[in-house]
Amino acid sequence: MSAGKPVISLTDITKSYQMGDVHFPVLHGITFTVDAGEFVSVLGPSGSGKSTLMNIIGCLDVPDSGTYMLGRRTVKGLPERTMARIRNRDIGFVFQSFQLLPRISAIENVMLPLIYAKVPRAQRYARAMAELERVGLADKANNLPRQLSGGQQQRVAIARALVTRPRILLADEPTGALDRATGAQIMDIFQSLNKEGITVVMITHDQKVASFASRIVYILDGKLYSKEEYAALELSGEG
Repeated sequence: MSAGKPVISLTDITKSYQMGDVHFPVLHGITFTVDAGEFVSVLGPSGSGKSTLMNIIGCLDVPDSGTYMLGRRTVKGLPERTMARIRNRDIGFVFQSFQLLPRISAIENVMLPLIYAKVPRAQRYARAMAELERVGLADKANNLPRQLSGGQQQRVAIARALVTRPRILLADEPTGALDRATGAQIMDIFQSLNKEGITVVMITHDQKVASFASRIVYILDGKLYSKEEYAALELSGEG
């Protein structure tokens, strides 16, 4: 679904890294817009620049040049405190490796972002339990991560990403550590969340996983292509 108003707008984004005397350009003039309510996959092979792009969208990294608008706000020049608030409240993150703390329960993992947001404990618990119910894991609230399957751990990670009620959900290879059947279940959850109005941006190297999104863009060697542009690239033998 799409409400038509851009929530993510990148224009001519470049990013390079320096390792000693060697200069590594990663992103080359990326222009990319995501409307509110969209579900977009960024599909590309390892080393294509998709993780760097996701880090910039998630305010985990900053571009060398270009403009990034998050809603109506220009991200460039924002103080780190504001960036941290954006990461905590406006954007939810789901990673391939789940990134759950192993020594605390599922519900305590889900509550973590609310602790950083200084939400009172009673509200933290209620909201975390509601999100676990949303992903079908209320009965596992007190389990440690090691007592959960990979798919269950990823659902806990999704609940944690949603507990601050973000408008954008960023997913970095969310099915990469799962078997295909479990991965499909996770993608069904993303589709359901998108139908509720949450904007989803997902990076993946898997065409089948990408196909769950309503729009696919392709990244190759740090350049972004629409479906039509990428098809033309493949026909020319360059893709």
